[in-house]
Amino acid sequence: MGDNLRKTGRSRRITAVLAILFILLCGGCGDFFAQKPSELHSKAILKELEQIRTVSNPNIEVPYIYKQPPAILETKKGVRLFYFTQHHTVDKLAGLIKEQLGYVVSQSPATNQLIIECPTPEEAEIAIEFLGQIDVPPIQVKIDCIISELYADLTMDRETTLKIENLFGENIYLGGKTVGNVLKPAFPGASLRDEARELMGLKVGYVDDKFIALVDLLVSRGYLKILMNPTLEVVNGETARIEARDYVPLPKEVEVVTNGLIYPYMTTEYQWVVDSLEITPHVFADGYIGLETSAQIGSKSTPEGVKQIPIITERKVQNKENRIRHGESLIIGGIRKSEERDVIRGVPVLKDIPLLGILFSSRDFEERAKEVIFIITPTISTGGMPNEKMVEKIRKKHEPPSIFDVLDAGTYETGEQSGTEEVRLKAEAEQALLKAEAEKAKAQRTIIEANQRAQKARVDAEKARVEDEMARAEAKKVELMLKELNNNLSSSTYETENNKSSQ
Repeated sequence: MGDNLRKTGRSRRITAVLAILFILLCGGCGDFFAQKPSELHSKAILKELEQIRTVSNPNIEVPYIYKQPPAILETKKGVRLFYFTQHHTVDKLAGLIKEQLGYVVSQSPATNQLIIECPTPEEAEIAIEFLGQIDVPPIQVKIDCIISELYADLTMDRETTLKIENLFGENIYLGGKTVGNVLKPAFPGASLRDEARELMGLKVGYVDDKFIALVDLLVSRGYLKILMNPTLEVVNGETARIEARDYVPLPKEVEVVTNGLIYPYMTTEYQWVVDSLEITPHVFADGYIGLETSAQIGSKSTPEGVKQIPIITERKVQNKENRIRHGESLIIGGIRKSEERDVIRGVPVLKDIPLLGILFSSRDFEERAKEVIFIITPTISTGGMPNEKMVEKIRKKHEPPSIFDVLDAGTYETGEQSGTEEVRLKAEAEQALLKAEAEKAKAQRTIIEANQRAQKARVDAEKARVEDEMARAEAKKVELMLKELNNNLSSSTYETENNKSSQ
């Protein structure tokens, strides 16, 4: 009987637990299953965003109309020349034609077409020859930049909070001021810096109701390296600009007057910190490249002045004219700056007492060193990269690191020693590739010059043919005139002889 009762009680407890679980699943915990579709949907969206979408057929043929030679149309008002620009924009070519030839030019930016008004067909041919000389492929320059900024800081802050009541009698005390319920340091040091550093440090001392002596000590050493490595592609003579901006917070002290009393408090304002680089390349006929550069580095600097509030600093390096060879590097800046500050605050005479002087003084010591280097390497670019090669390059960058990469990161020194030969071979391969690209560019220029010479020869031949036809027409005209003159002379001679015979 007792066993049956125990079994019945156990089954009831199990039933009650199952019922509670069912209620929880159908109630609050049921949201767990509702979250699963949302999680899967989010993962699907992230996966879709990480995909690399490529063009199925990037080698699309240019429409046939653009491959036709320039058309010349004679109208009542004159001759119209229709020319599709090949390598330059219509506004630049139109400006050159107006300046050099003095023709009226209309532009069609949607089709990159020029409509030139010429007086005669011969003038239209001259315009075509002029366009053949200036509408040539421009040189494109690839610029690799390395911007390195190094920091080395050493700071030491020491401040003393001191409060002594009834120092030499009634109502005579020594120490800092109490603002609200907070006792301010008698000799501010680290607390004059930003709020994050004010909360750090080593506090050593003694605290009592009428006697407080605390020494806050903070030492920091820092090393920082900022490296940017942008790559720019720009047409010769044009300006390329790369810019990076940060919206950084800066503390600002504001004073509010209430009931005739001034209450200072700290607020936060935001400012832009801009890093920018502008480069304008100029490629010369002898293969040298001139770079016109303007670099600006902005940073949130270490506090300055008595209040030691952080400030925004900007540094600029401008370089107007220089000439370097194709593929060589140019160092346009090496800004080195070293600063050392040492400020001691305290009570006169008492701060100079050995050991005990720590309680009556504070010290801020700071030693900083900076260096900024710009290394720019221009090369004549081929103007692009095959689609498959570029897609593969981006795909490799998007791949997550493997376990071998993680292991390699832990053996940096061994990898550095074993990778020296690999780096050398890679450098030689890059040099060979640059040399091949230069040879290819030289061959392309040779082909373009040959085509220009052939076009000029065709134009000269056409002019010679026209002049030959004109000369033949003039000769035939002279021949007809001579023939008519001979006939006139023959008829006059015949009449003279008839008159003599009649007499």
